[in-house]
Amino acid sequence: MWRSRSSLATLGHIAPITLTFALGYAYSSTSPSGSRVSAESSSSSPSSSPTATSSSSAFLTGVTRTARLYAVAAPVVIRYRYLEQAQKLFPRPDEETANAEWHALDVAHADHIVDMLKDLRGMYTKYGQMAAGLTANVSEHWSERLRDLEDGVPPRPVDDVLRTIEEETNKPWTETFEAFDEKPLGSASIGQVHRATLRANRKQVCVKVQYPDAQNLFAQDMKTIRSFCRIFAPEQVIIFDELTRQLKEEFDYRQEAANLNQVSANLRATRYLPRDVDVPKPLEKLCTRRMLVMELLPGPKLVDGMRVCAEEEARRLGLSLPDYEAEMRRRFDEDGVPSSYRGASATTIALYTSALRAGVAVRNVAALTYDWTVAKPLGLRQAGWVSARPPPNVPRIVDTLMRVHGHQLLVDGTFQSDPHAGNFLLMPDGRVGLIDYGATKRLTRAERLSACLLYAALWRGDQSRVLQLCKVGGYKSRHMDEGVAYKLCRFGFDTYGRDLLGGKNIQQFMDDLHKTDPLEEAADNLVMASLLSVRLRAVGLSMGYPIVCSRWWGPMADRVLRDEGLPYEVWDEALMQEHLTADIRVAKGAV
Repeated sequence: MWRSRSSLATLGHIAPITLTFALGYAYSSTSPSGSRVSAESSSSSPSSSPTATSSSSAFLTGVTRTARLYAVAAPVVIRYRYLEQAQKLFPRPDEETANAEWHALDVAHADHIVDMLKDLRGMYTKYGQMAAGLTANVSEHWSERLRDLEDGVPPRPVDDVLRTIEEETNKPWTETFEAFDEKPLGSASIGQVHRATLRANRKQVCVKVQYPDAQNLFAQDMKTIRSFCRIFAPEQVIIFDELTRQLKEEFDYRQEAANLNQVSANLRATRYLPRDVDVPKPLEKLCTRRMLVMELLPGPKLVDGMRVCAEEEARRLGLSLPDYEAEMRRRFDEDGVPSSYRGASATTIALYTSALRAGVAVRNVAALTYDWTVAKPLGLRQAGWVSARPPPNVPRIVDTLMRVHGHQLLVDGTFQSDPHAGNFLLMPDGRVGLIDYGATKRLTRAERLSACLLYAALWRGDQSRVLQLCKVGGYKSRHMDEGVAYKLCRFGFDTYGRDLLGGKNIQQFMDDLHKTDPLEEAADNLVMASLLSVRLRAVGLSMGYPIVCSRWWGPMADRVLRDEGLPYEVWDEALMQEHLTADIRVAKGAV
């Protein structure tokens, strides 16, 4: 049974262990009104006073943020750790009693921890977003609150945004934009996105603007989080060097513009774009270090589209949305995450959608005929027009996301390393919009081949090859247990289905592996590849579709290895040493 014990205690263990397997591895205001600022109606521009924080002010801000983290979070972690040990030493009479104690902690602490992460923004919000990617494995209360971090971070006032635009362009914002929506399309850890109209051609665009203090706070925040984890969750320290390297790149939006262009070119070369997906085109002449102007793709975010779908399903069952979500979570708690998807196929859903639309069209023609020939002349009640709202084709969406991201990882070696449901759009034509390429990871050839060999081995269930790859890749544990290494890699890169975890929650699963064979050090080269896998699995679970990555990426990796002239069958330790060891970065301080 999956117990609520896996809430904060698990969050203290999941992220690092997920990301550290053998291969590699100030406060906001309330939301502004939804009005639209026009150049003509703006009587004055935002103040053009400098926003650079003085060194003393930056230091004071950093100290304040650090103090708040320790004051709010440390007592909470201690309470969870205390209850964990208390239940081990003094077992409760039944599981219901034990779970009630964990639930009481969740209710008491989840809200203000997530609120703190929202308020602090920056890397605190980013770290919380990573935890949000594992909401299928935490308690209901934590799950609901953590999801707010993916697309519910309170925005900054629009005046702050317009001031940054003026600092980046060295001219009034009204010379660049004819109109600018006050209400953002989304707000995140280091910036927010607005709809705007260009003055030059009146084209609607998407404008991403970085928060003024985001980069200044980055180094201090990472140092604080590292020290906090060293005390309360030392197993997490191993991932920080790679995360720091990757996250630094998100602060230059000119690099994100280049990422968008490169990803688009890669996808066009394989016809994924425009057939299956679309990527917004940046307007490079308007892009600066802290401002990214790009094409505005149509359609709701995947997270919003799935919420509408869930609301309709809840109504069909006579439940409220919270009750429906609680029922779905109860099933996960009792049965674990299913090992595979057992719902309707993409073809079945497509046929149903076509039939639904055809039926609605026939009904509307009949209704229109009746209204004009009978109802209106006789003054009767008109039948009216109805619209079809077919459910999202979840199997097709998942298949598209897995094929596209697998190609980016294994073929291109360039991929969005932190995808979540807020970074995908459900476009009106059925395609998926891929947005936000700030967290774009580029692999070396050795790293890409390592990922290919890993997924080919996981697909085959080849435990000895996985351990061999781990050893060459810098993995070191006390006993070098083949079974433990294989399970760690499956969990970190492939699945957290019940066929792997059995009847254990994630904390129990990891604790048992640690007791059997403690991890001592590992390379961090594929940390972001693991995060990609974890995030996509979370997106799949949010749509009721359990994902096993190797089912898509194993055959793809096999083809890549053959195309490289290095088929899976020829690999041995000598070949691995020759092709895979050039770029290994070993990180210490693991579990």
